[in-house]
Amino acid sequence: MNKIQATIYPIVPFDAVIGGTIKFNWSGNQAFKNRCIIKNNETAAVVYDKTINSFKYEHPLDLTVATLSNGNKYNAFITVFDKDNVESDPQQIGQAFICLKSPSFAFTNIVSNQVISASSYTFSLSYSQENGELLDSWSISLYTKSHSLLSTSGTQYDTSVLSHTFNGFTNKNEYSVRAVGKTVNGIDVDTGYINLSVTYSIRDVFSLLEPTNLAKQGCIQIRSNIVSSEGHPESEAIFINGEYVDLKNNSLSYTEGFALKGDFSLAIVFYNAEPNQEILKLSSSTSNALDISITYRIGKFGTDEMRACYELKATSYWVHYVRYSNIIALPQNDDKIGVLVYRRDGFPDIEIRKLGKVV
Repeated sequence: MNKIQATIYPIVPFDAVIGGTIKFNWSGNQAFKNRCIIKNNETAAVVYDKTINSFKYEHPLDLTVATLSNGNKYNAFITVFDKDNVESDPQQIGQAFICLKSPSFAFTNIVSNQVISASSYTFSLSYSQENGELLDSWSISLYTKSHSLLSTSGTQYDTSVLSHTFNGFTNKNEYSVRAVGKTVNGIDVDTGYINLSVTYSIRDVFSLLEPTNLAKQGCIQIRSNIVSSEGHPESEAIFINGEYVDLKNNSLSYTEGFALKGDFSLAIVFYNAEPNQEILKLSSSTSNALDISITYRIGKFGTDEMRACYELKATSYWVHYVRYSNIIALPQNDDKIGVLVYRRDGFPDIEIRKLGKVV
């Protein structure tokens, strides 16, 4: 009569220098000992044979006994001993596995206790494994200093670009970042927690001053033609590199410091707008006197390639007016776009220009 056999769970590749633990399931009498035999898959030579006293259904490998090498394939066999020292039958076909050198998985542009001088940062990773084991998935997560999760990239399966950008770092604050991943054969990789701090300068609002020497009066006259206007975000503003504000899911309102009277001009700079997204809305303080809406549009516009322009819609006392800007090549996500909205002789108009790349 055949004895009960232990069932060995799949063995994730491990480094022969570090070792691993072989786990199994057992449905027979209480286990008092277990024996692990490992054979070379090609030669069938025994490279490990040891019996340990344990009630657990696992066998941690003793590296002083094992003669394993990275890059080689093996078959593992497990037998179990009961209280009477009766040994179970080994498996007819062992559980196959391979030994692989531990992969290298690390951040390439951040070290422990590094200072970041911006409100956003792109974290980049590198992965390599000398036996050719491929990375299957990865994620990067941002934590507080005490390791409470703040944000995460989520599990990513595109391994061609190992990077993720986090926005909204608070000035003079401390964080930690960690990346984890898994290879195609189930090896877990982990950078551990990397501590970092954030310190950046916040630009002050200032006005250009025009001094005039009044010699006869013994004083200097100072004049400023610039009026500051403070924006009010719909929700907490997220700043990018201390220069831009992220309005993907937010809005910014200016209700004081300027007026839409007579001829005027207004210039804004932005990047990475969504097609058919309203990027700007202007309204006069006098009801129905003037309302302007600016929307990003893309299309072929009579050509074979996709291009872009901006649509201006204006309403003044129930008179509707539509203008389109000049047409430009379809911008890339990091192309800065300057938009000039102006009114001349009572008629609003719009022009756009590419202003280079976001730095």
